[in-house]
Amino acid sequence: MVSKKITFNQILVYLLGTIILSAGICLNTKTQLGISPIVSVPYNISQIFQMPLGVVTFFYYCFLIFLQFLILRRNFESAQVMQVIASFLSSFFMQVFDGIFTTPDSLVSRITLLLCAIALTGIGASLTIAMKLIPNPADGLANTIGFALGKNFGFGKNLLDFSSILLALVIGFGFSGGLMGIGLGTFVAMVTTGRVIALVHPFSEKIYAKVNS
Repeated sequence: MVSKKITFNQILVYLLGTIILSAGICLNTKTQLGISPIVSVPYNISQIFQMPLGVVTFFYYCFLIFLQFLILRRNFESAQVMQVIASFLSSFFMQVFDGIFTTPDSLVSRITLLLCAIALTGIGASLTIAMKLIPNPADGLANTIGFALGKNFGFGKNLLDFSSILLALVIGFGFSGGLMGIGLGTFVAMVTTGRVIALVHPFSEKIYAKVNS
């Protein structure tokens, strides 16, 4: 649901959420314990063809928007094309953070980094969703899948995460003969990110009520 009334502060919080979300996703790739499910496919492609992760993610997100159109058909609203903007913002900040973050040496540091990445991803996702502006294409597709199957957003997200991991495994084994970016951290992120969102979302909704008043 898109907010009918849009304020400047609402946009600022949305941008902050996008930055935090992008930082969390990118930080997840640096742990080398397993990347976030939703970027598992673009990560594999970027590694195979030696392309910037942010660039590949942008085109992948655009593909997710196209999938929404194929599923919804007549129910696809023209405003949903605006998700391209969210795609660009997320991809841009991911590329920025990719050049800043480094991979730590010790296992303890990597585990700590993974926990931070999951927390940031959950907080960022909650803020962007709560502001009721342009949905992230991944969240948009998850919502579309849930709608098409007569289920809720959570079901659609779980199915999308599982499908993303499966596709990433196929790409990884098909082009490199092994796992690429899929690990324990991938499944930990898949299970716990939603819990973080549920935990912080009441606070995000309070922020929305304050900036939209």
